[in-house]
Amino acid sequence: METQEAGLKTVENAYMESRRILRTPSALAREALLYVQEIGEMTCKEPRQNWRNSLDSYLLILVEEGCGTVTVGEETLALQEGDVAFLDCHQPYSHCCDAREPWKILWVHWNGQVMPHLYEVFRQRNVSVVLGGAADWVEPVLLRLESIAREEAPDYELYESECLTQLMTLLLTKKPERGGHASGETLQKWEQIHQYLEEHFAEKITLEDLGKRFSVSKYYMLRGFKRRYGVTIVQFINQCRMNYAKNELRFTDKQIDTIAEECGIHDSSYFNRIFRTTEGISAGAYRRQWRN
Repeated sequence: METQEAGLKTVENAYMESRRILRTPSALAREALLYVQEIGEMTCKEPRQNWRNSLDSYLLILVEEGCGTVTVGEETLALQEGDVAFLDCHQPYSHCCDAREPWKILWVHWNGQVMPHLYEVFRQRNVSVVLGGAADWVEPVLLRLESIAREEAPDYELYESECLTQLMTLLLTKKPERGGHASGETLQKWEQIHQYLEEHFAEKITLEDLGKRFSVSKYYMLRGFKRRYGVTIVQFINQCRMNYAKNELRFTDKQIDTIAEECGIHDSSYFNRIFRTTEGISAGAYRRQWRN
């Protein structure tokens, strides 16, 4: 049986009961915002596994009660009450409740121009797509998002985007109870490396020397740093150098060659090439632009 009232679609059959709200984004939302495609809740009565593939969407599932599994490609992962799964629906996936403890779930499908990059950062920082015990910080945002979708007040897409941005920030920064995150000791090591690079970016830093200083293998360090901060060590050093250079260009009268040297880049043409790649304009143009 299916009913629909004020945008809320209710479905009840032998397998489940669900309520959902479907969205068609405006041109503004497609181009500039994160936007809801579908949001709802479902109470399952018995297991039923449906595969999806090549959906232009990203799916977050929160388990309110019961347990079940999500399958991504050939990997099947267990979820229990309080867990969250975050899936890229462009890839084959399915989800199914447990026969003994059918689940009740909240979910939202969403998208946006920046989502491929944001999801890539999420996967770099999380070994698993399942975040154990994440419901405590995801559920309040998800319920507010559902409330906004129901009311459909003026500018609702802006408020939905605000919620989705908050949700994405939590997914990228919070540490779940389970899900393969690094230990506290390892996280402290990444923070120490990060701070060292911030303070010594102008020096000649090799990955071998950095690994020896912090007693970690070069390859483990490369993977772990990028997973933690979303950029490689070399990219981060260049970010520190460009931040310093921009400050000096704006607030001092130093020659550009001098600033390049102070950044640790001894070839001015190479410095200008990196600066233009980062900022889209030359160092000289940047100085003129910010001083006018």
